[in-house]
Amino acid sequence: MEDHSPSLDVAPARKSGKAVIAALVAAVVMVAGGVAAVIFWPEREKPATAVPESAPTRPPTPFEESLALLQTQAEALSGGDEKGWLALVDPKQPKLVTRYRMIFRNLRALGVGHAEYHADPDDRSTAAKVVLSASLGYCFKGGACPGWRASYSQGQPKLDQNLTLSRRGDGYVITGMTYNGDNSPLMTPPWASQTLSFATGKRVVVAGPSSQKKHLKTILKIAEKAAVVTDRYAGLVGNKQGSRYRIYLADDKAWKSWYGGNSIGYAIGYAIPLNSAGTDVVLRTRKVLQEQDVSMVVQHELAHVVTLAGLSTRDTDDDQWLVEGIAEYIGAYPKKPQNTYSRYVLQDSFRKRGAPKSIAVPSLTENAGDLTVSTLYAMGHYASACMAAQYGEAKLMSFADLVLRKGIKPAEASPQAFGKPFKTVDKACLSWIKSRV
Repeated sequence: MEDHSPSLDVAPARKSGKAVIAALVAAVVMVAGGVAAVIFWPEREKPATAVPESAPTRPPTPFEESLALLQTQAEALSGGDEKGWLALVDPKQPKLVTRYRMIFRNLRALGVGHAEYHADPDDRSTAAKVVLSASLGYCFKGGACPGWRASYSQGQPKLDQNLTLSRRGDGYVITGMTYNGDNSPLMTPPWASQTLSFATGKRVVVAGPSSQKKHLKTILKIAEKAAVVTDRYAGLVGNKQGSRYRIYLADDKAWKSWYGGNSIGYAIGYAIPLNSAGTDVVLRTRKVLQEQDVSMVVQHELAHVVTLAGLSTRDTDDDQWLVEGIAEYIGAYPKKPQNTYSRYVLQDSFRKRGAPKSIAVPSLTENAGDLTVSTLYAMGHYASACMAAQYGEAKLMSFADLVLRKGIKPAEASPQAFGKPFKTVDKACLSWIKSRV
């Protein structure tokens, strides 16, 4: 299920203030009889010239000094230097040191490959104590790493922090750190909130708190098989995943807090895009393990990663039938929809409510009932299978890419992908679905 709830200013290099006196070279071009000659006069004695002294270098302000130290800390994180990362943290505060060590080890286990700090000064700062609002931008190895953008919905994902750095001897150390999660749900990622345990495979890393440690290897085994399938579809939509898929296993407490919490009653998992730097998957472990087909749930969420990661638009709310339908189609592979639970859902739905008038069924409200939720997923599943059967899987994935990742509405995307108006595709697939339910 998709979740809908879910600067470092560098002064330019300056030229030296010291005047550089070049040798005087005279060049005369003579043209005679069509022949050009260049004559270089020999260097002559130069008159004495006063050389101005270099302007004195301005010492960095406390803010600039602190920001430079934070950037050094970010570089230590990128390079796997735990000692360097902790060097900026006040050693007299063991709880703060433990917290920073947790962040470092969690991110390194997840495969962080890049980090950078940006910050704004605070009027409360003094030479003895610097207060600032900082953002830690990060990306993972092998994946896309966009340039820095101040916007929370663009560029690298960011962890906002309120930091206090205090003077210690001839430098500064971090003496206070809190999170500022008011601006975006991305401000509360699992790795920033608690110590995680990990199980790492060839294509997937699964993480969870201590309460979920016993489930890590089980989900990893399922996810590694699912990744083989979703990697194939990633190629079809031109969205290959260079980094490992990241899956977080949430207990009920974490489910309510990670990424701002998830309050959608029917959700048991979600995929949350980290702007264009990848996508995280969160599973509500207790609910997922109660499902008849856990592998389909996991494969469904990884399908969201390959169909939604790197979004150039977030406006997919009107196309939830395709968002979830394509994920169900990939999630159920290699099964056909008539061999899955989707068939029984539509049989029940058609009997009670009649068949929908379009494959593009209305998107769900937060308080949607069970049958409404199940119908959207099942109709999307069948619709995706129909488009694949009628026009070919490559064209289906092209259609999904146009609608979900490029923000083109179905009416405009259908002629590009299928060579037919969406009304024609819609009518044909409604008949196709009815004949198979």
